[in-house]
Amino acid sequence: MKAISAGDYPPCFLRDDGRRTATANERVVMDLLSRQGPSSRADLARLTGLAPHSITRLVEPLIARGLVGEALPVAAGRGKPAAKLALEGRAAFAVGLSVMTDAVSLVLLDLAGQVQGGRSERMADTEIQPACRQIRRMIDTAIADAGRDRARLVGIGVGVTGYFIGDGARLNPPRLLDPWALVPLDTILAEALGEKVWIDNDGNVAAIGEAMLGHGRLCRDFAYLYFSAGFGGGIISQGLPLRGRHGNAGEFASILPADWPQPNLEALRTTFAEHGRTFADLHAMLADFDADHAAVDRWLDRCLPSLDLVASAISATVDPGAIVLGGRLPSSLAARIAARIRFTNPERRGFHRPAARIVPSTIDGDAAAIGAATLPLRAAFLDPDGSQMALGD
Repeated sequence: MKAISAGDYPPCFLRDDGRRTATANERVVMDLLSRQGPSSRADLARLTGLAPHSITRLVEPLIARGLVGEALPVAAGRGKPAAKLALEGRAAFAVGLSVMTDAVSLVLLDLAGQVQGGRSERMADTEIQPACRQIRRMIDTAIADAGRDRARLVGIGVGVTGYFIGDGARLNPPRLLDPWALVPLDTILAEALGEKVWIDNDGNVAAIGEAMLGHGRLCRDFAYLYFSAGFGGGIISQGLPLRGRHGNAGEFASILPADWPQPNLEALRTTFAEHGRTFADLHAMLADFDADHAAVDRWLDRCLPSLDLVASAISATVDPGAIVLGGRLPSSLAARIAARIRFTNPERRGFHRPAARIVPSTIDGDAAAIGAATLPLRAAFLDPDGSQMALGD
């Protein structure tokens, strides 16, 4: 089974029935429908600069193959109403996985960008082969529960905590994921799961998920802070994921000096233990989370200088419209952090430098799993040039 790393997007591939998924020109249309929503042929002609008859030549085969649907015209004002075209969610779907130090989350995402099902479980064994057997059972159960046709599965996107070492899909994850460290995850997972696999780190794919279904719908430039056992994130610039030379853009933990507190949830779990409340792992802590506990106040007091430094560095170097607080961060805690972060931003001639808004993620579900699921869908249908994933408006 072929393994595909993030950034390696083939121009097209054949489904098991021999039908090509989408040509380069068809992808332009499908990408626009993904980003703009239902659109008329006239809308597509205006957005692409193509003649209406050229749009028709592109659209008709997509309709015939069931990738695009056409709604009945709806009258709105004078003139002949135009029928709207939209992606057919039932035509294809992808699996997105978020592999964390203690748990695995999974979503099914259809071609129209709708989440069709999901699961989350503690990882029973971090050794790769037992973990893959657990993941494969999760996938089978989720597909059956959602009533999806497995033949329409495009592939599996996987977000793994850790940073790339500059050698393909080899990541350097935290200690708790030692078996996943420094090995060719793309090849290993593709063979174990029996599907095409795309690999990226959790911060990058969570930012992509936010761009697809969260703040990215209104903001094309933002930084995403990913809170989990570790601390990292991703950057969306002009609607595109900014991955960097080695795929590690958004490794915000590296901004902090070695002796500064890392604002991660493992440190919060340790702080709970200091206050007499012990949790076996993050999964247990988040399942019974109390944002008003004294341990949370203590963690915030320790971590806010670190978060202020990270936010100030992001603001000064990237100048985003927003900094989104997400990952496994509970919404109640995200709101408290957003209210307390302060930028280094001195006044000059009565003006401060414009600063990003600090906002909690609006994703309902696991943003990393959602973002991971977009990787195979974009590779098959939505990425016009096969090199970047265009997100936003």
